[in-house]
Amino acid sequence: MPISVSVGLPTPRLFRCFRLAGGLFGTLLLLASCGTEPAETTTSKPAKGTKATAEATVAAEVAPLHVSVFLEYSGGMKGFVPRGGADQPATEFQQRIGALITETQVSGAVAERKYYLCENAAPRPVKFEQLRDVVQGEVSQAALGTELPQMLEGILNRPKAGEEVSVVISDFIYGPARKSDFSQLPNLIRTSIAPVSQQQLAVAVFGETSHFYGSYFPAVKTPAQKRTLNGEKVPYYVWVIGPPAQVARYAAEVFRNAPAQQAFFGLKTKTPAFAPLLTKLTDPKLKSSGGTVYAENNGLTLNPSDDPVDFSVGLDLRELPAAWQKPAFLAQHLQVRLPNGQASLLPNSVRPLTEVEQSGQPVLAPYTHVVRLRVSKLASPTATLTVSLPAPETPDWVSAWSTTNDNTPAPRTFGLDQILTGVRQSYPTTLPAVFTVQLPLKNDK
Repeated sequence: MPISVSVGLPTPRLFRCFRLAGGLFGTLLLLASCGTEPAETTTSKPAKGTKATAEATVAAEVAPLHVSVFLEYSGGMKGFVPRGGADQPATEFQQRIGALITETQVSGAVAERKYYLCENAAPRPVKFEQLRDVVQGEVSQAALGTELPQMLEGILNRPKAGEEVSVVISDFIYGPARKSDFSQLPNLIRTSIAPVSQQQLAVAVFGETSHFYGSYFPAVKTPAQKRTLNGEKVPYYVWVIGPPAQVARYAAEVFRNAPAQQAFFGLKTKTPAFAPLLTKLTDPKLKSSGGTVYAENNGLTLNPSDDPVDFSVGLDLRELPAAWQKPAFLAQHLQVRLPNGQASLLPNSVRPLTEVEQSGQPVLAPYTHVVRLRVSKLASPTATLTVSLPAPETPDWVSAWSTTNDNTPAPRTFGLDQILTGVRQSYPTTLPAVFTVQLPLKNDK
């Protein structure tokens, strides 16, 4: 079905409505030719039968989360939660974790929330108010604590634990009673989180430091079994474990004050809405191409033989963690592939769409980001262009925050790299992509 365009393009350069194979939306947005993008368009109605599919997709995307929060409350954690007052500001732990559990309690993204204290036995259910009191320092006696592998095992072996989001808050200091266990740390972690690999769950790790007051119990007991700290900063961590799409959504919508230190394992999202766009989106600093491109049937028809062909595409990345939605991260990690051809992501072309753009142009409403792609070679008559986000490996900050001797307090955790090695080994050698979208191309020779 043809559309009307509000600029004087030559007659041969037609635009037609089409559908992406396997796309989430029934109607694709259309492309302009010669590297220019008109500002006004009309589009065809969705194909018959697509409305129910689209509504089902939307319903699945916004399905409320079921969340259980676990706070390790042992002698080693008590220093993060001193009993404050008007003359004593809250620690970073109290501020961050207080905000996190409050957001979990009130967020509309969460349908059901439960709270637990991890002491020297199985996780103990408590009310939200009790957990908040602990974070505020309103508890006088802390438990001895449970060894790290046993704590994780107890959390993940609960009935239906693999169907919800488990949020684990701890300093993750591993000090086993049997010293020989130190040498098996990655294996012990891997065993304790066996449901992660068995049920294909995702693990997100967030690292933060906080002032600490009171008894600090290092993993390495020499020369001191414990030390008394008066405000020195030491690390703590928040682990988010659950089905990949739910972990991604919790990180994006609930953990709004997440720290910069983040690591994700096994994170995947549903195929995001993805389509070429016909609207004025190109950054004026980007030099446009002279190639011809138009939409036809189930893909794009283009001819890059004389000049490269540039076009914009929209992506709905709202389910990604906030840190992964940043243009710098996407520009560094997005991969564009075109068998029997050559395609690339134009530098400085990744950006989020503004609320004004989304509300002012309905054609942009389904998308959060726009990127600019260039096809400079297409040797075969047809091909499929792929845009994917490969899963990043363990980030560099993990090594920087690891130590083999934590007897002297510092912003490092004993064996953190070994702990996360155990997590990483729970997944395939090559991590699956976070998402992949495809666009059929036809060579208009």
